[in-house]
Amino acid sequence: MSDPVLVDTHAHLDGAEYSADLDAVLARAAAVGVGVIVCAGQDEATSRATLELAARHKVVLPSVGVHPHLASSAGDMGWLTGLARDARVVAIGECGLDYHYDFSPRDVQRDVFARQLELAGEVSKPVIIHCRESEDDLVEHLRRYYARDRRAVVHCFTGAYDFGKALVDEFDVYLGIGGAVTFKKAEALHDAAARLPLERIVLETDCPYMTPAPHRGKRNEPAHLALTCTRLAELRGLPVESIARTTTENARRLFPGL
Repeated sequence: MSDPVLVDTHAHLDGAEYSADLDAVLARAAAVGVGVIVCAGQDEATSRATLELAARHKVVLPSVGVHPHLASSAGDMGWLTGLARDARVVAIGECGLDYHYDFSPRDVQRDVFARQLELAGEVSKPVIIHCRESEDDLVEHLRRYYARDRRAVVHCFTGAYDFGKALVDEFDVYLGIGGAVTFKKAEALHDAAARLPLERIVLETDCPYMTPAPHRGKRNEPAHLALTCTRLAELRGLPVESIARTTTENARRLFPGL
């Protein structure tokens, strides 16, 4: 699949998982048509690492932010304000709320998320949002700190159709569909992916996590985006090329810097 180019809207290539074979990983991605990979920072170190990756690899585009797991160590986030204004940075995030693990206190998560939503507005860049078992507070934060005419993606969307449709209707956000859509038991996600507005769906890997079938249990990588694209096409009853083209167009609207 070389035309149109696929966009992996969420990846983490900065870690040790890829230190030994990143060039081969990127070559495999290119071979299946993945032409753009947005790498999302999770703290200061990983955010700076995404910028370094982007300097070495044209296919990589950086996003900078503080993951909710790491909100407790965010500090005043002065470093983020500086990085957010870098012309190479295409988005703010990964940021958001995670009430499954609660690695950071919820009040701290909410504060750090709010500050990043405000920062994204100040620098006029889209937001990459993490939401796990925190739907009500996500909606509250978007109502308070986000304007509908801005851009955001709720990445790794695994929710039901009703929640996804409500997010699209009220906030006009995009929804990132990843490897979970290939899981046999993900019936609610299958239904959502089949019926949600296609013009608001983008593809992602969240690599090295969320590896799609039939590679579950192994390291994920951008080349596996083609498997997610194929499964989404099956669920929508559309040609793979059509899904690839539309999700790429969506990604370019979401991230104008692509």
